[in-house]
Amino acid sequence: VPVIADVLTRLGVAGSVLNGPELLRVRLTVSAARIAVAELTRVAADAPSAAIRVVPLPDRALDRRLLESIGDEGEVLDTASPALFRARREIHSARERLVKKLESILRSAEAQAVPQGAQVTIREDRYVIPVRRDARQRPEGIIHGESGSAGTLFIEPTAAIESGNALRSAIARAEQEELAVLRELTELVRPERHLVGAAHAMCVEGDDLLARVRYSHAVEASVPTVGSDAIDLRQARHPLLLARGLEVVPFDLLLEPNERTLLISGPNAGGKTVLHKTTGLAMVLAQSGIAPPVGPGTRLPVIDGIFVDIGD
Repeated sequence: VPVIADVLTRLGVAGSVLNGPELLRVRLTVSAARIAVAELTRVAADAPSAAIRVVPLPDRALDRRLLESIGDEGEVLDTASPALFRARREIHSARERLVKKLESILRSAEAQAVPQGAQVTIREDRYVIPVRRDARQRPEGIIHGESGSAGTLFIEPTAAIESGNALRSAIARAEQEELAVLRELTELVRPERHLVGAAHAMCVEGDDLLARVRYSHAVEASVPTVGSDAIDLRQARHPLLLARGLEVVPFDLLLEPNERTLLISGPNAGGKTVLHKTTGLAMVLAQSGIAPPVGPGTRLPVIDGIFVDIGD
């Protein structure tokens, strides 16, 4: 799921309007949450502690409205409203009329007045035609720029100004309709923001849980007994060495409740520090809800601190 903390904050501000990409993040979150709910519900019998993470979701009508209104790039779709569809269709028609008029003016201009291969182009958000600066007879109109060599002017002919204004008006109407859609969608989402936030948290928790399960399978971990008075490691392996793809030699270690110190001697690079670190990491991983790379029968205590001084 995407990050939506900022979206949820904005929804808490009355009168705020989410943009398309922000509404897309809401859409993706709710969609992912429905998949998560289905999966957590499916495993409820075997994994009740996972299934209790299921939370209520917004009505499916919200999903449908967002899906028909917001595209995969965060754009507002034509299907968002009939008025928006009509406004955008009018933009297309107005642009087509304007380009045809400008092309007609280009064709009727004297050959020496326009550069070879001249075409309708855009300058300063207005449709224009290129005209030679030194042309004695060129169309009347507004100059919106010149070429890099200054030999060509880009002119909006007077005869096309009305059509250009009509296009700008159509674009403005479409922008107003798009804003109206965004405001409507925001007001649909706003009352559901707490449900959306809870759904997002559920997805994150489910993702975290799945990552821990996948890790335990990857390192062939066993779930240890936690709460023992002894440290009883079976076939323990250093998790970081495993992650580097190195061949790791497992070890067993037993410290009974009355044993407070373990003294290890041996040659350099013999594995003394690896054993120390593996022991600490196994206990920290287990207390973090992550099955460490240990074998069946491992027992670990619950600890409230680890104190380390490692060095030469």
